[in-house]
Amino acid sequence: MNSQFATLKRCPFFITCCMALACVPLLMWPASVNGQQVTGQEVRVSIKAAVSWLRDQQRADGEWADYPRFEGGVTALVTLALLNAGVSPEEDWIKSALNNIRDYPLKRTYVVGLKIQSLAAADADRYRDQIQAGADWLIRAQHKNGMWGYDLKSVHTDFSNSQYALMGLHDAARAGIKIPDEVWRKAERSWIKAQLSDGGWGYVPNVRRSTGSMTTAGVSSLYITGNSLMTGKEKGFTEEGEAPHCGRYSAYRPLARGLAWLGENFSARHNPGSDTWYYYYLYGVERVGIMSGLRYFGKHDWYRAAAARLVRTQHPLGYWEENNAVVDTSFALLFLAKGYKPVLFNKLQWSKGNKWNLDRNDVAHLVDFIGDRLGGPMGWEVVSLESDVENWLTAPILYFNGHEFPQFDKGQVSKLVDYVNQGGNILAEACCGQQDFRDGFRTFIKQTFPDYELIRLPVEHPVFEMIFKLDGSQTELYGVAAGCRTSVIFSPHDLSCLWEQGNIPIKSRQAFELGTNIAAYLTGLEPLPDKLDAARIIAKSKLRMESVTPPRGAVYIAQLMHNGDWRPDPKAILNLAEYLHEKMGVDVIHAYKPLRATDPMLAHHPIVFMTGHYTFELSPQEIEALGRHVKRGGFLFADACCGRKPFDTAFRELANKLFPDKTLERLPASHPIIAGKPGIALDKVEYKPAVKAEQPDLKAVWLEGITIEGRTAVVYSPYGIGCGLDGHVCVACRGIVPDDAKKLAANIILYALSY
Repeated sequence: MNSQFATLKRCPFFITCCMALACVPLLMWPASVNGQQVTGQEVRVSIKAAVSWLRDQQRADGEWADYPRFEGGVTALVTLALLNAGVSPEEDWIKSALNNIRDYPLKRTYVVGLKIQSLAAADADRYRDQIQAGADWLIRAQHKNGMWGYDLKSVHTDFSNSQYALMGLHDAARAGIKIPDEVWRKAERSWIKAQLSDGGWGYVPNVRRSTGSMTTAGVSSLYITGNSLMTGKEKGFTEEGEAPHCGRYSAYRPLARGLAWLGENFSARHNPGSDTWYYYYLYGVERVGIMSGLRYFGKHDWYRAAAARLVRTQHPLGYWEENNAVVDTSFALLFLAKGYKPVLFNKLQWSKGNKWNLDRNDVAHLVDFIGDRLGGPMGWEVVSLESDVENWLTAPILYFNGHEFPQFDKGQVSKLVDYVNQGGNILAEACCGQQDFRDGFRTFIKQTFPDYELIRLPVEHPVFEMIFKLDGSQTELYGVAAGCRTSVIFSPHDLSCLWEQGNIPIKSRQAFELGTNIAAYLTGLEPLPDKLDAARIIAKSKLRMESVTPPRGAVYIAQLMHNGDWRPDPKAILNLAEYLHEKMGVDVIHAYKPLRATDPMLAHHPIVFMTGHYTFELSPQEIEALGRHVKRGGFLFADACCGRKPFDTAFRELANKLFPDKTLERLPASHPIIAGKPGIALDKVEYKPAVKAEQPDLKAVWLEGITIEGRTAVVYSPYGIGCGLDGHVCVACRGIVPDDAKKLAANIILYALSY
């Protein structure tokens, strides 16, 4: 090992914030730091390099070099960071570290707190006895003032030791260890009493300067104590489906003041109020961000800004160093790995007060329960009504609840509609089953989605069997099916209080299972978007208005209206136009317009697109007009959305009526559409899981057509193409995956224009 890492440097990380008392004046850094960009790939590479470097520093005995008098502290910290970075506790080198941590004596507050955290992260059930013993020791070590010192004999206490004690007790409580309320209450009083006039905290009470590292410690500690005490306040669940004392949190104002301090003083470059302990501060930033669900501190995107700096300052070997490379790298790794989880839920902050957040831990507890059931660890964040739709789309689910229904204005309603149209999903819940919220939600749906109906989800709806097999007849859920998916789900009965408390017999478990199924359905069990990838918004102006002079060779497309669900994929043609422009360099789709077959404007739209899920009928006049349009040179492109049989049957009947003397025939592999002349040759395509389950050997393109005077004038796909074009999540869709759907649809359009 390089000698520069073989010895421990400067002050121990366990006395981190005492140095803040001697800090130099703050340096003023350009505001552009917070605007730095970083990609998910860069963060993944950085995490991998840090893990590799830390592994190289492990000694043969399974430990990492320690600070004198703090036996095991560094090893516990490194192990905690590695576990959070995704290293399996079953790997031999991690097992070796855990065996040592398990046997560390209970002597020092820092070490005991970290011991509990690392063992709980590895396997809380396996190490329950050690976690219990550590929690008992921390309870005994708490001073009368509510704080902790270095050990049982310490005369002096400080907030750095205190926050590590609380983090250990917090993880012990999450593992099922009972912590007396008085422990939380005394600790909470100590933090509130010591809060400075500016809203921040210092290393010990009665200091005059707040620091970033201690203010993040204060805020996260108040979250821990407040949430722990809340479990005792919101106790029980009545037969009427209500939780007594719902929404009564303590220390709300001190929390708000602490968060305000962070919003005003956040820096991605240094520890505010101090010239050192930068990486220790970042770990505190991550804790506050995760516990609060806040993506922004003030105007600062805390994770993006600090991650950008970390990936650019990491040593080529994979470490960071300020005081001690092993410790600093562990803190940096904890920040990057814990903060990088993809976001499953965005919780909507729809009020200025606490009405939007009556159950502060509802989503956090649900996400903890879900764990990796949907493919990997996931997180949640808070978004405001003022945030743009792009920010909302960082998660597939926008969740809101309350006792009373939000009073959305017209602009906010428009934004919610846009969110759903862009592929987002809404989950709403009447907290404690309050009638005001129920009535308000039903009115909201009627006014916001007038073309859709809020219906009770039938027992056969996929949401009741995604992960857990639930009895839909006993579970009252309502939904709005906008297109191919139920994109708005509403529970008129309480879920959030059951998630919040987490321990109501039978009912909490049922609520967690239902919440998991809802999340699985709304995501389609597909990978979540990268946390750092910007959501893609399709501008309403992608297709130009017809009054604008079209480019040469441009074409107008009509979407055929019928008496079924004629537009289940509203973004399909928009996305196809974008694909043709970006991938093939052609602007052939100028505008598209919903038209009935009898509309005189149909003559100006040579290509007609038709889709749907269910059975439909065209009037004799519409059949005659559509047939005439195709015979005169028009082109009909149709697909059965989601591969639904009712539409398939209805379309085949329509084809027989349009052209009684012709039949739909499967197009051969040599057909120009499949051969890609023009376009992209498609020797095979990938079908979605529902198709593979039925026909595992089907890989070839399946298109059917009707030929008139040497040209294929009608092209029909019995498997959904529009779903792939639209790009939304569609459970049990019998269709083609998005990439191949775009290629195939592009070939169809290019053929229609060329032949």
